[in-house]
Amino acid sequence: MKLMKKIPGGTLLIPMLVSALINTIHPTLFHVGGVTEAFFAGSGLNFILGAAIFISGCLLKLSTIKHVFQRYFFLLVFRTALCVGLGILFFKVFGLEGFLGISLVAFIATLTSINPSLFLAIMEDFGDEVDVSAFGLVSLFATPVVALFIFGLTQPTELDFMPILSMVIPLVLGIIIGNTDHELGKFLVTGMPFVIFMLGWCVGAKINLLDAFTAGISGVVMTVLYYVLTALPLLFIEKKIMKRSGIATFGISTIAGLSASVPLILAETNPEIAIYGARATAIVTMGVVISAFASPFLAKMQYDKAKK
Repeated sequence: MKLMKKIPGGTLLIPMLVSALINTIHPTLFHVGGVTEAFFAGSGLNFILGAAIFISGCLLKLSTIKHVFQRYFFLLVFRTALCVGLGILFFKVFGLEGFLGISLVAFIATLTSINPSLFLAIMEDFGDEVDVSAFGLVSLFATPVVALFIFGLTQPTELDFMPILSMVIPLVLGIIIGNTDHELGKFLVTGMPFVIFMLGWCVGAKINLLDAFTAGISGVVMTVLYYVLTALPLLFIEKKIMKRSGIATFGISTIAGLSASVPLILAETNPEIAIYGARATAIVTMGVVISAFASPFLAKMQYDKAKK
């Protein structure tokens, strides 16, 4: 526990790294069915994510909703609009094939990615109750629908908005409970540290570290582009215009393992994209690994600067 507290976002990162190592060395170790597989093999990820959204809703008092939107809604909308513009520009300049092994699929899947689990861990360490309460809102912008929508502006793509609806329902129910039964809300909120720990474990169970390294220089370059093209503009807005610390910028500048599914989803609807799928998945996975350590470190830097 002491080690986890010393590392920024450690309550999520340490279990994620341990789980990823196990999955890399022995992917079927916990695939024995029943409770063990559901608990340790990552198959319970959607349940844990739903629990985290529900609990964040319990934290979200009606009096703080305004503050959540003031801090995050404009940043998230601006970030999405920025990704739309950059995605279209990339397609016009480089086409589907892209450059340096970074296809349009890999570019959009990585650029649009937000890891709400890591966001939550960062805000538990460096944010306040309003920041933690923003988890549900951030999760809405973290679904693959955003990437699919942007890709659809360049290529015909079917959209399924059910993932967004599935996140809205537990968030709304959590808000209702947290604001109508304060004692129950406080009781449920005590489960958040465990949920963060299990989010890390379940996400790690889906990561193969060897697959990440097959991306090579393309994965590193794409991750650098991710920070330069999205995080830097957001940091400028948050610090210079919103007059805030900059922690929120690096909280939402985190690449999610879920985004590795985007190339596979696109390949199902457009066979022309299938040839880019495997490498795009590797590039996203490399970004997940790098940002898992870089974003908490950068958030801590902003936190330390704000304290001075």
